[in-house]
Amino acid sequence: MSPGGERKCLVPLTRVAFSNQIKSVNDFKTNLKRYLETESLLNNFFARFDYCASRCIEPAAEKSGTASATVCCQNKYYDIYDLDHPAFDLLRRERQRLYGIPDGTGSGSDSPCEYHNPETGCLLKTHKSPTCLAFLCPEAMEALRNECGIYAYDYIGVYYALEWILTGDFPDHHYEAFRESIVDMTQKVKDNRLFKAVIQGTR
Repeated sequence: MSPGGERKCLVPLTRVAFSNQIKSVNDFKTNLKRYLETESLLNNFFARFDYCASRCIEPAAEKSGTASATVCCQNKYYDIYDLDHPAFDLLRRERQRLYGIPDGTGSGSDSPCEYHNPETGCLLKTHKSPTCLAFLCPEAMEALRNECGIYAYDYIGVYYALEWILTGDFPDHHYEAFRESIVDMTQKVKDNRLFKAVIQGTR
């Protein structure tokens, strides 16, 4: 009831609030779809580069005399750095739907992360947290520069871009430019590997 004693209908306001809530849910789903598309591009880039497994994990495992080695996955980084935000909640729910709910007991490896397999490394093929998806160690970034002429990859910058894609705070033109940069870097790595193969084949 208004201060003047006049009764006001609250139904329109309720409908607006409900409509906004539905819009927010749909926006988060759209953002997640965009995030997963970007994740696929980055996974392809990392696979082409092929640094982590062949030049880091495998040598470390050989040195330690074990079947595998935990190199950079030294904590539950997804739990530490994920934001308290509905978009991250949606990412987490979808991850748990696909890969199960972490029980806090570890994975049988020397990594405390439940998603780290002692033989194959990270179990997550999709739905990684931004901090895990973006990460490249300084040695890997140096190899990108020296071997492929790629100077644009910056772990912190990629991390924030992924975070903003997920929350919807990344403008469309920045998103398109970011996607294009990943495609360009992947092509550079591919061209570099092809060039090396041709050179080696002519020797």
